[in-house]
Amino acid sequence: MALQLRRQHLWLKSHGGRAPSTARASLDVRCVARTTPTGRREGTGSTREAVVQLPRKQEERPVVESTLSTQETRLAFKRQLHLAGASAFCLSNMDKTNFTVAIIPIGASFGWSPTVAGLVQSAFFYGFLAMQVPGGLLSVRMGGRNVLPRGLAVWSTATALIPLVAGNMTALCATRAVMGAGEAVAPSSIIDMISRSVPAAERASAVSFAFAGLHVGSIIGLIASPAIITSFGWPALFYLFGGVGALWLFWFENLMRDIEQRDPELYRQLLPAASTASASAASSAAAEEHVDYGHGSHGHGALPVQPGIPYRAFLRSRPVRALAFTHFAHNWFHFTMLSWLPTYFTSTLSVDLMHAAQTALLPPIAGIVASAAAGTLGDGLIARGAPLAVVRKGMQGVSFLLPTAFLLAATQVPCTPEDSTLAVACITAALGLSSFSLAGLYCTHGDMSTKYASALLGLTNVAGSVPGIIGVATVGMLYDATGEWSLALFMPSAVLMVIGAVVYTTLASNDPIDFDAADNSPFQWETELRQKWEASPFAAAARAFKALVARQ
Repeated sequence: MALQLRRQHLWLKSHGGRAPSTARASLDVRCVARTTPTGRREGTGSTREAVVQLPRKQEERPVVESTLSTQETRLAFKRQLHLAGASAFCLSNMDKTNFTVAIIPIGASFGWSPTVAGLVQSAFFYGFLAMQVPGGLLSVRMGGRNVLPRGLAVWSTATALIPLVAGNMTALCATRAVMGAGEAVAPSSIIDMISRSVPAAERASAVSFAFAGLHVGSIIGLIASPAIITSFGWPALFYLFGGVGALWLFWFENLMRDIEQRDPELYRQLLPAASTASASAASSAAAEEHVDYGHGSHGHGALPVQPGIPYRAFLRSRPVRALAFTHFAHNWFHFTMLSWLPTYFTSTLSVDLMHAAQTALLPPIAGIVASAAAGTLGDGLIARGAPLAVVRKGMQGVSFLLPTAFLLAATQVPCTPEDSTLAVACITAALGLSSFSLAGLYCTHGDMSTKYASALLGLTNVAGSVPGIIGVATVGMLYDATGEWSLALFMPSAVLMVIGAVVYTTLASNDPIDFDAADNSPFQWETELRQKWEASPFAAAARAFKALVARQ
């Protein structure tokens, strides 16, 4: 007892004579009764032994350290998820860029005109367009974590098949379309993963980082493609890039297994909820869900699976329609420049394939710099209290109006083998500054509804895919007709971006929208079409066949 009291005295003295609340709470003073040889009980009254349990600070340390360790693990996994999105986009543009380079020797081998080359390149966008809405729907229903690897497997396989079908125009265009269908799910699935785990105030940086992978892919494709074609022939290019996709799939699935084992909560956030509450409970919580998945979302928790996506409500929304046109204008510029820039430099600068590709490297390098600046600037302005809508529309204005100015300047300066510096600089600046859309256009889907961000992106990307079909082919046709790159390549983009800036600024919205509460009833034309179908002999035949099958 004396030893215990001595320890208590020394401990209290070392702490200023006063025990902290945690220590006082841990003191356990109890009465100990003893029986003497004469049978008399002692210690029940005046005789007490104080048994002091000294505080054990070390018991709290493992809890704190465990919490810090969990937070660090969560942060590391989130960074790897963002890297997965960026690297998937990188592969996506590698597999698009390699064809824009390889089409020069392929076209020379098969005698293709610019019009035919444009049609072959545009075949990719038929599949890309067709899978936009299904890709968004699948991302909402299955989670981007499940959709992204499947899409990447499809487009990597199609890439590897291109040398085998290049001699047959129909098979080549069909393979390009399948490749486009695989790549179509990448934007929706990556946006879905970001929306589930990143709050709105940090979303511009995450989106910018992921989409910067597109520029990295362009750089890698433009550097590697000419070297591979020169050394091993153009078929080796597609086999190699297809194999890189297989390596990505192996890495990504290992990452997902690691997250599932070490951070199950984060893994669940990446998936739709396994089960949902009853319809009545979901209805009564609609307003709360709207807040959680809208403007104030912090990206925590799995998004619930809905019985249906309110696409009619999307189409009735003026801000969504404005966003779709904005996407169309942005992608016209992006797709036409991506598809034709190596050919443009080969034609105007009279350089070989290697030097044309090296010159085409400058815009994606500028795009990486602009992407980082846009994300940092956008999130920084919001953190300092700038209104979200002002930041988004300001960034989108920069991405449309400044590139327009540089494109117009490029049409007024010479671009010849002797004097091309100013023209190349203007094109580089225009494509680089267009990356500010990552803090404008591409964040708006999540601003309007994090819950349906991937579905909204899939819908607006339908409009954004149309330039890949008509824009890429139109450039080839206009150049065949006029022989002027300024009229075929630059002027259409400049006009569309000015209109897009006006539409986004005046009609688009960055406020959260409760699409679950909006009108999702059939359109009038749907009702009329259904009535005509029901009255047609085909519907009667279908009903008769269905009844026959049911009886058997």
